[in-house]
Parts: sequence; structure tokens; C-alpha cells
Amino acid sequence: MSNHIENLKISNFKCFKELEVSNIGRVNLIGGKNNVGKTAFLEAVEIFASSYTGYDLFYPIYNILKRRQYETQLNQKDSQLFEIDFIYDDEIETIISSTSKVCKIKLGKVDFNISNVLSTEDLILSVNDDTYNLGVINFLSSSTTFSRRNLKNNLIYIATSKTKEQDIAISFSALIELNLERFLNNSLSLFDENILELKPTVKKQGVVLKLKLKNKNSLVFLSSLGEGINRYIAILCAIWASKDSVLLIDEIENGIHYTNYKKLWQIIFQASVDANCQLFITTHSKECISAFNEVQLDSKYESCNSQYFELYRHLKKDLIIASNIDKERLHYSLTHEGRVRGE
Repeated sequence: MSNHIENLKISNFKCFKELEVSNIGRVNLIGGKNNVGKTAFLEAVEIFASSYTGYDLFYPIYNILKRRQYETQLNQKDSQLFEIDFIYDDEIETIISSTSKVCKIKLGKVDFNISNVLSTEDLILSVNDDTYNLGVINFLSSSTTFSRRNLKNNLIYIATSKTKEQDIAISFSALIELNLERFLNNSLSLFDENILELKPTVKKQGVVLKLKLKNKNSLVFLSSLGEGINRYIAILCAIWASKDSVLLIDEIENGIHYTNYKKLWQIIFQASVDANCQLFITTHSKECISAFNEVQLDSKYESCNSQYFELYRHLKKDLIIASNIDKERLHYSLTHEGRVRGE
């Protein structure tokens, strides 16, 4: 797995004072109770995997803040501030590192003012020995330029909410370039035998996604079907759009019926190998973990190095810990009413 993450140490990031994760595989499922940092872990991976220079760190930081705070800003018309809320407690520096790379985010002030030029002391970003001072950049306008022209590795993050069709269309274009439309259509038929084909149509307002169904002459809007098919297509397209890179999926089970979990995991395991894509996925569904483990134990998918990590709070240390549970032990816990998801 060239360029893939094998270990990660997170210091002073959100709920993590110190977190070390080793033996990271190709497909990594992260479970645990609510509020133990599953989404925070994905965000740490996003920051780390997106960045090769200090300058690169700007975009994932902006993306994370925008995802979580943009709607709040819209509802508070008098406020134009993004708050740096991911540095642990009263610390001033977040460090995310592996054996080959160290990413540091050092904070001078708590708020970014979107409409004004920042001071020269606000944020110092570094990757290994490369350092970038964010102080003289207008936060909002530079992010647009950055994302279009300067980003080396624009990771795809599939959030818990429904994926926008334009984002799916962008990922789908990667499949078209790779001549993999048949892969998607065959996968869709496994999900729902009535679906024959995904067809993008170009309109003035952009690309509109439609589906060809059995026994229907006219195409059906993707938006007219359920959230499950939207998420299923988003995931399949994103794996190939993330070829030779990393894909992040938060709460993979959202909108997908439990009877389709196993089919989805089978496709993810195989496609991740074919696309050389490393995935970090969260869930709080025991049924989803069981389906994952069932595919883990299938010898057909041995070539996919899959790992399950349980996040939990260590009561004596008062720290969040990551426990790597191997597939045999996970199977025993799932079938003998053992502790799974931190229960």
C-alpha cells in the first residue's frame, strides 16, 4: 500500500490528548460509543493525509471548520468568525504524525475573521521542516484559490448527511475516465436488481444524475429515490475517485438497509484493492460491524488488509484509547454478546 498510512499519533486534537493507532490496514472500520471521537479521528486523518507541505495544511483545516460551523454562521448574520475549536483543552499546538511525517498546527489567536486580513501571528502550519505562516492571507478568498489550483491531494470525505449530486457527478467522472461504468452498474444491480444503469445528463445548471430502471422507458432522477441509493453510489464512485489515495466515510450505515451491509462490504473490500484505495470508516451499528466481520473472515477477501478499531475512554487514565481487535476476536465478541462499540 504505497503512500498509505500505517500508523498515526494524534496529540491535542479535539477530544484526543494523546492517541496512538498502529497496524492500520487498507480498510479500517472505527467503532465506539457516541462522543469517543470517531468523527474526530477521521478529521485527523484528513489533515494528515492531505498535507505534504505546511501550505497544504490550510485546506483540510478550512474544510473541517466549514463542514461543522458554516450553517451556524449562516444563522448568525452578525458573526463572520470561524472558531478554531479543534485544539485540545488549553493547549496551543496540535500534532498529527507517523514514522515518516509530522504535521503541526500552532495557534496564536482563537478566531479567524473571514472578511478582514489576518494578523501575522494567527496560525503557523508545518509539515516536517516546511513551515507556512497563515497570517497575511484572507481566509475565505484564499481557500477558493487554494482548492482549485494548489491542492495536491484533495481527499474525499463522505459525511453523515446525504451527498450532493454534483459531488457524486465529480467522482463518477473518475469512473468514466477509467472506463469503469460497468463496475458501477454491476454493483448497482447487486444493491437493487431493478437498477440497470446510472446516466449523467448535462443541463444548464450542471450535471443531473438519472437512473435507468427495468420496465421503465424514461429515466428516473436519482434524487427521486431513497437516501440509501444516493449513499451507495457516492461510496462506490468515491473509491475509484480516490485511486492510490485515501477515502473517509463517516457513519457508513446511514440510509442503507441492514440487509445490504454485507453486499456493500464485499464491494468495498474488492474495489479498495483494485483501486489501491485506503479507507477509514466509522459506524455505530452492530449489524454493520457484524457484516464487516463476516466479509473479513471470507477467504475470498484475504488480500484486503482490513482492521477494526474500537475507541473507548480509559477510566483510570481519563484518555480515549484505540483498541485494535483482530477478526477472530471480533467474531467471538459479536457471537458471544461481548463488548462491541464500547458497550
